[in-house]
Amino acid sequence: MGKIGLKLIVLGILVFLLIGLGVMKWMNGAHNGWLTIEEKFYPIDENTAQGVKSGREIDVSGHRCSITFSNETTYEVDCDRYLDYRVGEKVKITVEEGELLKIRRK
Repeated sequence: MGKIGLKLIVLGILVFLLIGLGVMKWMNGAHNGWLTIEEKFYPIDENTAQGVKSGREIDVSGHRCSITFSNETTYEVDCDRYLDYRVGEKVKITVEEGELLKIRRK
């Protein structure tokens, strides 16, 4: 019973860790999904950006663009890198620790 019991305990711990990692991956994936670009903001001066569609102004850090998605979140992005994404386009975003890492087209 000693060797079999030890193997069962190790197997139980590994299964528990696998389930925990699966839950963590699922929870982090909740912020990464298909969204629609609702508004794009372009800088008009050092700390302000203006929306293309609405004309609304928001505060930004430096000369940076921002994009608002259908989940009501706004992320600052590099203007040159994400210039060709259009308002109304469906994209998949990857967010980590509140920062937008990647945008992909559908």
